[in-house]
Amino acid sequence: MKYFNLKKDDRGIATLTFDTPDSNVNVLCFDALYELKHLLSEIQIQKEIKVLFIESAKEDIFIAGADINEIKAFKDESIVKEMLSKGQEIFNLLESLPFITIAVIDGACLGGGLELALACDYRIATNDVHTRIGLVEVSLGIIPGLGGTQRLMPLVGFTKAIELITASKRLKGDKALKLGVVDASVPSGYLEFKKEEFVKEIFSGMLDHKIQQRRKGVKWYEKFLVVRTFIAQMACRQIEKKTGGHYPAPLKAVDVLEESFDKTLNEGLQIELREFLTLSTGKISKNLIELFFTSEKLKKETFSKAKSKTIHTTGVIGVGTMGSGIAWALSAKDIPVRLKARKMSSIAKATAKMMKNFEALKRRGRLSDREIGLKMDRVTYTTGVDGLSNIDMMIEAVSEDRTVKHKVFEELEAVLGKDAIIATNTSSLGITELVKEMKYPKRFVGMHFFNPVAKMPLVEIIAGEKTSGKTVATVVQLAKRLGKTPIKVGECAGFLINRILLPYLNESAKMFEEGESVERIDALLEAFGMPMGPFTLADEVGIDIGEKVSAILYEAYAERMKPSALLEQMTAKEWLGKKTGTGFYTHKGRKKTLNSQLEMLRSKKVELKENTILDRAILIMVNEAARCLEEGVVDNARYLDMAMVMGTGFPAFRGGLLRYADAEGLESIVSRLSTLETEYGERFAPASSLVEMAENNKRFYP
Repeated sequence: MKYFNLKKDDRGIATLTFDTPDSNVNVLCFDALYELKHLLSEIQIQKEIKVLFIESAKEDIFIAGADINEIKAFKDESIVKEMLSKGQEIFNLLESLPFITIAVIDGACLGGGLELALACDYRIATNDVHTRIGLVEVSLGIIPGLGGTQRLMPLVGFTKAIELITASKRLKGDKALKLGVVDASVPSGYLEFKKEEFVKEIFSGMLDHKIQQRRKGVKWYEKFLVVRTFIAQMACRQIEKKTGGHYPAPLKAVDVLEESFDKTLNEGLQIELREFLTLSTGKISKNLIELFFTSEKLKKETFSKAKSKTIHTTGVIGVGTMGSGIAWALSAKDIPVRLKARKMSSIAKATAKMMKNFEALKRRGRLSDREIGLKMDRVTYTTGVDGLSNIDMMIEAVSEDRTVKHKVFEELEAVLGKDAIIATNTSSLGITELVKEMKYPKRFVGMHFFNPVAKMPLVEIIAGEKTSGKTVATVVQLAKRLGKTPIKVGECAGFLINRILLPYLNESAKMFEEGESVERIDALLEAFGMPMGPFTLADEVGIDIGEKVSAILYEAYAERMKPSALLEQMTAKEWLGKKTGTGFYTHKGRKKTLNSQLEMLRSKKVELKENTILDRAILIMVNEAARCLEEGVVDNARYLDMAMVMGTGFPAFRGGLLRYADAEGLESIVSRLSTLETEYGERFAPASSLVEMAENNKRFYP
């Protein structure tokens, strides 16, 4: 046996241990499944076995899921059908064993791992932090294909099964017990006691009755067709509202659960398999899987060969929207943080914003009042410099002004220890130039968070010419502690995300100046898959901030990033977006309506072709992204695409900006850019690398 080890004792208690060779995790590859089938076929006739425990030999991992490399390779539906049918048969064999089977879950139990556990009679989980339980296939553009939809619903009910599967929820052990997904939840140290308790209750004949009483099961009202139809319709509406209908997997999951409700297990498995086949061989799944692999690679990326140091204490200077968000992110991970501001009123506003974020988590049941209190106890403050001398790392988040930042750095260097790191949250200014007069430039680094910090997962890490490798490694490690994805980018105006995103916003403004409507441009780009249109985004970020960054980019890149006059005009009128209540839209609470006074800023009305609007907005980003790769601003196309997905919300179902370009064909991209250059100017001149790739039939993704 390669993947499994079987042991039996003289009481008839067998333990089957999953232990993938040469790996830190267990994944359900088909070789492992076929070996499992061989084992199950052998032991099903062994009358001496009374109870079978299925466990993992891996630390903090039960089964992480199916082998995603195998799913990525799925192309031919007939071959996939044959393979998945065999997998379903294996789990059916597990379910039909003539003795009690119990999955012992200590660690991640996701996707195919949970499908295996659901095929067992009972499940024991640990309630430790490393245990997460869920059917997460929808996040990869597919649905459970080994019986997950069919075996989860009888345990948790129709409505809850829809929620858990379509949202790819990962449950803690105690929550899984409460919902009926598992039958016990205990600390890791009590696993052996709980297993022995189960054995005694099995031998006494008491266990099944006890567990059946606790399980939630299908609700009485869910048995009515009209109720299920209503629930399914409401779920689909919510999914379409959230995803724009661009992601078919969650909708298909609802369809499978609804269609198979009154069916036998085997009939339900066929319905599940039918929908799995279409999704697993489609483009959207391939794109999401590619992003998954990039995400996994970034988790291991350090961007420096130097050894990092652990940050124990932090400070934040500048406690506006970004500063308070960064401080919240630190305190949320139990890292002590000292706020530095000139006025106590600013600190009061910052702590109020932090509490608002914590209250949101409390409403979702993720934090208690006591836990929030402990986290806020780690937040201290000063209007002077007291308490800063022993801080390991200071994060500067003052306004995007070189002079202001210079003064802050001088003040910090006067009080901080020489080994303390100073990170600037600048969104566009070069690090080398900012710190050229500082005493210890090796400890300065760019750490660019995105707004809102609580939700945006990306952090750009920017090293200056003299930034040390240890400094880079340390801030990368800290970003990961905060639950963020750090990507090191080269030092240039706008860095990576703003350098690519600002031309998109600027071009949208130019189209408005030419006479196109704000609402139509926003609607078309939302339909493309962007989380919000460019004008809605500009209002969120702040028109004045957009104007400042645009000016910096224009200074660096000249005519190809000449800013639209619109932003300057709106800033002069103090139409700054949501923060003033008026921008491209008028904002009242969560409602927004078009700013009717915008008409005075354009002299005519035109209606551009839909494909022209999309190409001007999207291809200008593709072009700048290609230049960023040419200049080595980011290591590779995969990292760039992940940064765009995480930092701008570029539609993940398209796989990222450059994967979209590949799908369109680089020859087509260059041709369309050339046409736009002729009609609208040199800012659309195709990047030399794009031209070369198109001529040689190359792709960003080989």
